[in-house]
Amino acid sequence: MKKIILMAVAGFLATQASIAQNVAGQAAGATKAPVTTQPIAKGEGKISGIIQDEVTKAPVEFASVALVNKGTGKIVNGSTTDSKGRFSIAEVAPGQYKLTISFVGYESMAVDNVLVEKGKDDVNVGTVTLKSSTKALSEVIITGERPLIEDKVDRMVYNVDKDINPGATAAEVMAKVPGMSVDLEGNVQLRGSSNIRVLINNKPSAVVASNVADALKQIPADQIKAVEVVTSPSAKYDAEGTAGIINIILKKDSGVQGLTGNFAANLGTINSNTNVGLNYRKGKVGVSSTLGYAMADMRGKNNITSVFGPGSSISSSTQNVDANRIASSRLLQFGADYGLSKTSYIATGIRMIIPDVKFKTTQVTTNAFENAPENRNTRVGNNGFEGVNYDINLDYTKTFKKPGQELSVLGLMSRSSRDNEVYMELFQNSQLTQKERNFNDAYNEEITAQTDYTHPIGKSQVLEIGTKAIWRYAESDYRFLVANPASSPFVLLPERTDVFSYNQDVLSSYAMYGMKLDKYNLKMGLRYEHTQINGDFIMNGTTVEQEYQNLFPSISVSRNLKQNQTIKFNYSKRIQRPQLSLLNPYENLSNPKNVVRGNPDLAAELTDSYELGYSTFFKSGATVNASLYWRQTNNAIQSLSTLYNGTNPDSVGRVTTTFGNLGQESFYGLSLSGSTKFWEKGRISSNVNLFYASIEGGGQQQSNSGIVYNTNLNVSYNFNKGFSAQMAGDYNSSQVTLQGKTLGFGTYNFAVRKEVLNKKGNVTLGVNNPFNKYVTRERVIKTYNSENVLVLNQTNTLNLNMRQVRLSFNYQFGKQDAKAKPRRVKKVNNEDAKEGEESGLQ
Repeated sequence: MKKIILMAVAGFLATQASIAQNVAGQAAGATKAPVTTQPIAKGEGKISGIIQDEVTKAPVEFASVALVNKGTGKIVNGSTTDSKGRFSIAEVAPGQYKLTISFVGYESMAVDNVLVEKGKDDVNVGTVTLKSSTKALSEVIITGERPLIEDKVDRMVYNVDKDINPGATAAEVMAKVPGMSVDLEGNVQLRGSSNIRVLINNKPSAVVASNVADALKQIPADQIKAVEVVTSPSAKYDAEGTAGIINIILKKDSGVQGLTGNFAANLGTINSNTNVGLNYRKGKVGVSSTLGYAMADMRGKNNITSVFGPGSSISSSTQNVDANRIASSRLLQFGADYGLSKTSYIATGIRMIIPDVKFKTTQVTTNAFENAPENRNTRVGNNGFEGVNYDINLDYTKTFKKPGQELSVLGLMSRSSRDNEVYMELFQNSQLTQKERNFNDAYNEEITAQTDYTHPIGKSQVLEIGTKAIWRYAESDYRFLVANPASSPFVLLPERTDVFSYNQDVLSSYAMYGMKLDKYNLKMGLRYEHTQINGDFIMNGTTVEQEYQNLFPSISVSRNLKQNQTIKFNYSKRIQRPQLSLLNPYENLSNPKNVVRGNPDLAAELTDSYELGYSTFFKSGATVNASLYWRQTNNAIQSLSTLYNGTNPDSVGRVTTTFGNLGQESFYGLSLSGSTKFWEKGRISSNVNLFYASIEGGGQQQSNSGIVYNTNLNVSYNFNKGFSAQMAGDYNSSQVTLQGKTLGFGTYNFAVRKEVLNKKGNVTLGVNNPFNKYVTRERVIKTYNSENVLVLNQTNTLNLNMRQVRLSFNYQFGKQDAKAKPRRVKKVNNEDAKEGEESGLQ
């Protein structure tokens, strides 16, 4: 309880500190300015313009623009630029003014003799370019600094490269992102929902198609530039679902001429990885490549206690599992782009990850019976999977003379294979009695074609239209063999053997209209999707057929207030189709008392999402963001644990967990985040997500509800001589499920970094959870029969070794010639399939 209170208070105080610091920062900023601010009479004039980088012509976001009255020399108003470098200062009285523009990493710029005349309301100063104040070194260029957290019009951005994450993985990074939480197995939730779609560089990926948790463990934090969170996707996006889109932006070619590269090596007591990247650009051609290798050695203990209700021949079952998970993965990434002309680009790339995961488990099961002696057996398993996952993209983008007019044609092919094998030996009283072999060869393929067109209408309106086709194919070939007695040959069991094939075709189109009117921004759209599903069990002839059509409206309204404040409202309707991990009927019998299998008859979920948000940005670099939200999902996909009710004595006490469209989910929540600097060189950020969850089980005669929250705190400080330090922590409260709850847990870490080699490299030492070796996650499941009598009370306690010491080294090399403009080539986005979750160490 003490931890809960401390973490909640820390999150709250961090946000309060953000507000207080910014008030002080505004006062401090006033004293540093050459003149003081003095209000004057308001008028109806407006001054606007665009701020760009002098070399790349890229927009400069969050640049400060001060309006100075030339007659008095006083600052009378100000603004900051948006994501496109635009600024606007309203309610300006007639007079003669000067604009002063500044941003970290650039020389200050002044626009003199800005005249606002009576009767002429709008003064546009055009495009103003800022010159970098940094010096080009012999091999690298140091650029201006972005804040840790950015709140853009349609997304929240967490800039990972501004954080200290020695040897961490993408899963650990996600725990620091506002509104997100990660459990001990690496399963990600956004605002309490796991119904999210994870993209890599704006594209779907075979790396995450089969299992999000495993994929995030295979991506080193050193490769991540930023994480984008879209909680209310518009109709332009695929009809993604309940929570939103998580887009992982990897470090890549910066777009400047020359040869550059980076090398990273991380050695840890649990996770280790190394990767090297090279980028080369000359003229119209740019190429980039990355090679990487990662490995992890995770150890833990799992205790599962099941107490059975009246009518069962078994009174209780206790399992103690010692597990060791050894995983490795190899990464290959290559990309190339070519400028066909000044207005058109073509790009292609391939990203491949080859995983190899091994499990070693020892399960000791003790069964207690009402009228029979206690029974104990031991199962020793050597399990694992390997595969090849890759994505190949080909993208074309053309811009026109009219600013903002653009056409893109995009293609993507993603494939993933995962060959699972379970080998188990069963011992009774130290005597080997039975052997089992369990195979599942799973295959998943996606082919996507997409066209998008953007057409501006005047200066304040825009029309966007597009069409898209996704062809998905998945296959699961599963076989179960047993040798009983152990000395006999293996025999195939037909009732546990089959081939499941699955086709899903999604055809869609959309139209979006946007309008900017004074201080208001409006976006509304409509998306149409047609879904065709066919599935077959080859052995028994069972088929699955579904076809449905849906319309998905979206609307977004925002208003810019004074002093860099914004309020916004969003509504979207979404669908979420189940992915192979939820559909796959394969039963992993490595633990025959607790079996998980998919349900090929699952239908899609439908969700209505409402959000009211507020954000503000201070000139000191601090941010405050708050959102009230409500999500309601009908036909919700929920996991359901049931008892075996057959006559097979070997299956007595078995608990099977599967998935079904069991009812309705409702979430009512508040998300609050803040980030600010302190003592000039320090930074503190925090976020708190608090919501009330209500889950109705429909015909299952079961429901649950409760208050849930998660919070994190991140504090860092830059010392002299290239030293910096950071401490971070997060806490997840108890979370409700349809049949029970998952109890809370917290993690924390410390890190120290030293810049070396003329600031081109750094060495970082970090430690996770130094004061407690194991982190515990406990789940409680209660199952009732049709008469509402408790027939199963199960507690699953997982203890994972999370204490780790890590040492990392990063180095940037190469020579750059800052002459080329970065090429922005659009990418395919698929965000419409729901994933399953990991369960324990298995």
